[in-house]
Amino acid sequence: MRPLTSLMGLCALSITLATTVASAQSADVDHGAMDHSGMDHGAAQAPAPAATDHGNMDHGDMEHDGPPQAAPTAPAAPPVGSLPASDGAAPAGAAERGYDSYGIHPHMMDDMPAWQVLFDKFGVSRNRDGQNTLQWDGRFWFGTATDRLLVKSEGERENGEGSDGKVEAFWSHAVSPFWDLQLGARRDIGTGPKRNWAAIGIEGVLPYNIELETTAYVGASGRTALALKAEYDLLLTQRLIFTPELEASLYGKSDPARGIGSGLSEGSLSFRLRYEVTREFAPYIGVSFDRKFGQTARYASDAGASRSQTALMAGVRFWF
Repeated sequence: MRPLTSLMGLCALSITLATTVASAQSADVDHGAMDHSGMDHGAAQAPAPAATDHGNMDHGDMEHDGPPQAAPTAPAAPPVGSLPASDGAAPAGAAERGYDSYGIHPHMMDDMPAWQVLFDKFGVSRNRDGQNTLQWDGRFWFGTATDRLLVKSEGERENGEGSDGKVEAFWSHAVSPFWDLQLGARRDIGTGPKRNWAAIGIEGVLPYNIELETTAYVGASGRTALALKAEYDLLLTQRLIFTPELEASLYGKSDPARGIGSGLSEGSLSFRLRYEVTREFAPYIGVSFDRKFGQTARYASDAGASRSQTALMAGVRFWF
């Protein structure tokens, strides 16, 4: 009976110890009443940041890397009327030096020399009397946009009836963006005595792109003359261009040797239609109406010529 009694005592002792341990664990680990403030979670967890009240935040006490930055503003526009003129000059009464005061330094290429040969008309015409005439109207210039040498020639030569024309040489100076002042000389060529003239004229573009040439002449023996020429290019398409042209000549005194009377001597109106195969080469066709006036018409009648004439034209306009 002693072994049985010992085994039963050992079992009772084991049960008592297990009950005691379980009661101790239940009392120490009560999650409902656990005090987390006393728990040490270890050094791996960073401390919680201080609470921030955004509603009562004082932004003036915040420390930045540098001083406060002002909001960027657009540069102020120059005062009205203070900008320089189109030629770069400063406005009247201003101390600035035109565009230089705004940091703009334009570089114009007015001093670069160039040249051009242009024949506005080069062809033939046939009038109602069946006469064929060679016609030309061309110019050559060399120089800059401001100053240049200008040589012009215009005239016609009839089959078996002589010729009439002129050659002019000018110094041409730009006095505005659209107008040139011309000083030079003219020499009449063709049938009859040659005449020499001093010449002064102006050439440019009127409103609506009307090209105008006006030249006054003074010759020997008190001779004076005035020549007018105006034309306009009407673009029907980018290549098809219609050009009306008006010319007139006036003389201060008669010159019977050349069949010229005083006053309005002669005038012509022509219409040309050209097609620009390229900008440099354009064939044309047209019609012209010429008329002599006053004493010049009487000189023509005495010589057996017509006072007025209508002719068909064909030729080419070219430049290089």
